[in-house]
Order: sequence, then structure tokens, then C-alpha cells
Amino acid sequence: MLAIIIVSALLYVLWVFVKQKNTYTNYFVYSASILHGVICFFSIFDENGWKLNIINDVLLVSWLSVIIVILFKIESIWVKLPLLFFVLISFVLVDINPVLLYHHYQGFSWQLDLHISLSILAYSVLSVATLYAVSLWVHIKKIKNPDFGSGTDFGIVALIDEEKKLAQIIVLGWLILSTSLVSGVIFIDDFMQQQLGHKVVFSILAWLIFGSLIIGRMNRGWRGEKLISLTITGMTLLATGYLGSKIVIEWIL
Repeated sequence: MLAIIIVSALLYVLWVFVKQKNTYTNYFVYSASILHGVICFFSIFDENGWKLNIINDVLLVSWLSVIIVILFKIESIWVKLPLLFFVLISFVLVDINPVLLYHHYQGFSWQLDLHISLSILAYSVLSVATLYAVSLWVHIKKIKNPDFGSGTDFGIVALIDEEKKLAQIIVLGWLILSTSLVSGVIFIDDFMQQQLGHKVVFSILAWLIFGSLIIGRMNRGWRGEKLISLTITGMTLLATGYLGSKIVIEWIL
């Protein structure tokens, strides 16, 4: 497993830092993501069920985020570099994490598996949207900068294309989040008893933020800094409810 982790990490580093992009450089991230998937499988699943803890969650979210970046053909260093950081952190912790000494297994059932899968996928998609929003903010600042020259390959047209792609990612994440919330209402009983009440509240608030962003984008043409600020706000709420609750339950309580 250690060899797979090292090779995957090196391939991810090459993907981010090799400047000359061609057909062959894509194989770095394709190969790295396949190995990353193998790491996720052996770290998260066994015959007892899901091994649910904060490190395995970050490991899985980082892998799905890479897949989303590949599918949407995102090349921004402001997305890839933070994503690389989270991937490497999860790789470092996956074998030395003391929380793994206490496995919180979640037995398999298709209802709960569906809810967990949708929740993690929604979190991954909206995490990429947030990183892409940061990338968009950086490009807006460059355009507003008086030193912004005509020699650069990034301009207003590219900015508009980025906004469209960001909106597409947000819509996808919001739809998956909606399905996740519905599945939770249907399949999970006693939210409060399972210490999920605050997670549900934050998730609904994030759902409302992203939903209002989509409506504002469609009806009022929201763009630029408003689009960025609402994306970051929504993801902050979602992270507070999801990761925040996991940290409190696993590492503090």
C-alpha cells in the first residue's frame, strides 16, 4: 500500500507542476487517480462495512474531486494546487492516523450506502466549485489590475467561460445535494439521537444558499464577485456541518 501511495503522490505532483501540457501529461493524473481509487477502496471498505472517520472522508473527497476536475477539464493552478495539498495530506495520514485504531464501522445497506455516496459526491463537487470560484476571483483581480496587459492569454471572454463552467458545477453539486437531503429524510431516523441535527441544519442552509445563487444567476444574471462570495459561503456552511461535526465527535468528544 505504501508503494501505491508514493507512486500516486508523485504522479499527482507531476500533473500539477509539469508546465508543458500535452496528451501524455494527462496520463499522470489518469494513472494517479486510478491508484488513488485503489487506496480509497482498501482504506474505507472491508467485510464489516464502511470505515467512517475524518481521514477516510478527506481521502475519498479528494479522489472524487480529482475525478471532477478531470471531467470538467479544469487546468487552473488555483484549483489543482490546493487539491494536491489535500490529496498529499490525506496520503500522509492514511496509515499513521490514530483514529484508525478505533474503527467506526457503518454496516452495508443500500439505503444508507446511497445516502452516504450522494452526500460525499455532493461535497466533492461543491468543493471543486469553491476552488474554481477562488480561481475566478484571482482572474478577476488580474483583469482589474492596471498592469493587466494584452499579452496575457486570459481575458474577458475566458472569464465569462469560467463563470459559465462554475455555474454548471454548482448546479450539478446542488442537484446531488438535493438528492442527498431527500434520501436522508427518507432513510435516516432519529437525526438528533445520532448527533446529526446540526449537520442537517448546516446542510439545509448551504442548500438554500446554492439554490438562491442558481436562481439569481438565471433570473438576475448574478456573476463575478457575488457568484464567488455565495459559493464560498455555501461551501463554508456545508463544511462546518459535515467536517466540523466529524472533528468534534471523533477528535474532541
